[in-house]
Amino acid sequence: MDDKTLQAFRACVNETAPERRRVRRLVACGQWREAEPDGKRALSYALRQRNLGAPGGPESIIGDTEDFLRASFLPQGAAVARAVAYVEVNAGNATEIATGFMVSPRLFITNQHVIADAAAARGTQVTFFRELDERGVPRPTTTFLLDPDSFALFSPDDQLDYALVALGPRQSGDASAADLGFCPLSDQPDKHVIGMNTNIIQHPSGWMKMLSLRNNTLTARTEHTLLYETDTEQGSSGSPVFNDDWQLVALHHWGEPFLDGGAAGKNKARAGAAVDTPAVPRNVNEGVRISAIYRDLAARLDGLPAAWKPLLREALNYQSAAAPADGRRQLSPPHAAPDSASEALPLTSIAKDARMSHANDNAASFTIPLEVTVRVGGAGVSVSASTSTATANAAAGSPAMPQRRLSPPPQARGAEAVRIDQDYGNRGGYDAAFIPGVKLPLPKPDDKLARQIAALRADEADAAGGELKYEHFSLKLIKGKRIAAFTATNIDGATYLSVDRGTGRANEAEGDTWFQDPRVSASFYLGQDFYSAWSTYFDRGHLTRRSDPSWGTPEEAERANADTFHFTNCSPQHFRFNQSAVYWQGLERYVLENGILAASSKGRICVFQGPVFNDQVDLWADDVQIPSAFFKIVVWKGKEGLKAVGLLADQSKLLSEARHSLGAPQDLPSVDVNHWRVGIADIERMTGLDFGAKVRGADTIKDGDQPRVGEARLLVSAFDQIKL
Repeated sequence: MDDKTLQAFRACVNETAPERRRVRRLVACGQWREAEPDGKRALSYALRQRNLGAPGGPESIIGDTEDFLRASFLPQGAAVARAVAYVEVNAGNATEIATGFMVSPRLFITNQHVIADAAAARGTQVTFFRELDERGVPRPTTTFLLDPDSFALFSPDDQLDYALVALGPRQSGDASAADLGFCPLSDQPDKHVIGMNTNIIQHPSGWMKMLSLRNNTLTARTEHTLLYETDTEQGSSGSPVFNDDWQLVALHHWGEPFLDGGAAGKNKARAGAAVDTPAVPRNVNEGVRISAIYRDLAARLDGLPAAWKPLLREALNYQSAAAPADGRRQLSPPHAAPDSASEALPLTSIAKDARMSHANDNAASFTIPLEVTVRVGGAGVSVSASTSTATANAAAGSPAMPQRRLSPPPQARGAEAVRIDQDYGNRGGYDAAFIPGVKLPLPKPDDKLARQIAALRADEADAAGGELKYEHFSLKLIKGKRIAAFTATNIDGATYLSVDRGTGRANEAEGDTWFQDPRVSASFYLGQDFYSAWSTYFDRGHLTRRSDPSWGTPEEAERANADTFHFTNCSPQHFRFNQSAVYWQGLERYVLENGILAASSKGRICVFQGPVFNDQVDLWADDVQIPSAFFKIVVWKGKEGLKAVGLLADQSKLLSEARHSLGAPQDLPSVDVNHWRVGIADIERMTGLDFGAKVRGADTIKDGDQPRVGEARLLVSAFDQIKL
């Protein structure tokens, strides 16, 4: 920090000294609520705390702070801490260490006096999970580079002192960007009041991650900064500063010990009483107000390069998620998906982004953004790769490269109920010729959707095509949405078995173990972190239902049942959806039992299903667009030729209800899932998928008087309304 900035900081500390002494007196007397001079702000903060269930009444408070906190304080803090990283800047001959954190799925912030400019950002690496776990053992870390070519904004250290830069390619470790979470930016006025406690997550002096909890009294506020005092170690530059609800209130940028006690060395221990004491050394810390940073970023938005605007707009749009009204996460309103949502992480050209580093004398690592590690005289060649076409071709050109399989995730107690066969080479996936005499290929994405289909890891067959093959079904993921675009399933009615969900064995009950798929990057699908964080609203919902592919020999049926428990086949479904969506759940069996299948069909049907996204109506859970509806198309061969029926299940009116406990939901007879009988051509327009002329031509909606989606909507309220 230059002399000008340091002098300004010291001047601020001196000017606010009387006010800070007043605040400390009130805190010492247990009257910290009276410290905030802005009555409107104090009232707004108090009302929000009341909504969050803070204890009321002066008799419940003893001492200088409120010691009661909701039990959610600890897990919420642990979730927030995932986004905080150790920062190491190598610029020229100097090395700077500090702290920083994610403010969106793609943008990382620290101080400008830490990362001075784009050139310094190119020499920066950020390391997440540099901390001890609950056993006191270091966690496995993951390190990323920064990518200032995709986005970089700076404010000088004598102004707002921030450096906001795009997260770049992963250097080491197993965590993806989706595993990190982020701390939303906001300029809402009720996040802090003078006299309250603050919480700081930091890497002080380059240590492992540390927390300074609540013993940091907010004593003063200026237009752009907050001052808070603590008797703990001085914090690290670039650390996030939070209130007790883990809302981001400041970007820590400076701290220095000061002798506080007044010119005469007097320190008033309580209101109205003066006591002669020696001057007391205090750490006075200054953080840049997040509201000031938010307004500055919003003002700069229009002047940014076109490619940068979606990234900043995305970060600014999380404001509604930053202020829970009742202590729970809140879904945010509909808005257009970012233009760059087709990429889980921004990737620059190979020529511009190529970097090389040496791990030791026998290994060289190139990041292009493919990372290839070649070990000479060691155990062969190992590759970890992103999903660009170039990386897929590179891997395909290396026949000696060993087949890579990731270790399965640790299983929770009882996980033996469902076992995944990890030899994915024995999965045939969806069979286009499953119905005899008919070929029904996978739906074809239009040009826009095709660019968003997630490729598989580079050493998988046809990686660029993105088809994940399971037992009797296949799917393709939308990498920006982190949900499958569709699943395609073969059902053999003749050997349709009831497989127990809990044990994975035929004809038994139910379980809840879900698995990652090592064939595709975990950043391209929602994992347990999301479903845990948003369990207030959502269950982990199957797209391909567990019973649909569970046919054939007992071994095949059990493998198919287990395969449906991959997170790639999972979608956020409201916790009432599976209770209420009777026609969505039962359409396949209804067709099998009532569809008059031709004898030559051998009782076989094909089912396509998936989410329907609509920017005009879909709500958002953090950075995840929640589909308001799901489609299902069932195709079979009847006596008069190919037949198909399309259905839409709409969960939008369920999303107003948050789960008040994690127990069984109570009956709400008025809440149900709307089902619409829709034309297959309409589903194609809504999803960007082409199911082919055969399926469109087989649509039974054209035969007779059918309910249609349109100006006058007709609900399906009985199976016999679905004309087969």
